[in-house]
Amino acid sequence: MTLDSERARELAAKSAESRARRRRWPDSMPPLDSPANAKKRLEIISDLGMIGKLTAAQVGAQERIHREWRETYFAELDLRRLKLLDQRVKELEAELARRAGAGVRRLR
Repeated sequence: MTLDSERARELAAKSAESRARRRRWPDSMPPLDSPANAKKRLEIISDLGMIGKLTAAQVGAQERIHREWRETYFAELDLRRLKLLDQRVKELEAELARRAGAGVRRLR
């Protein structure tokens, strides 16, 4: 079977369109802004990898991005909790100092 140049151009255009479609990110991808959305995104990425819409390298890259996001997200969450705890400790220390200055005995 031989291809004429017009048919070859048509097939090349279809192939290019198909590659471009595979490279596009799904519109249904939730934002990476919460652990629940991260889990949904990973499920979508896994599904896309399983059906061949994403290569193994692309899936691996997305998994690394999500791992880094998760580590950063929880580190920031821990930092916020530590700041709140530090503030609470300062409040309790100030209260203890006020009581000690007012002559209130501490129970041991």
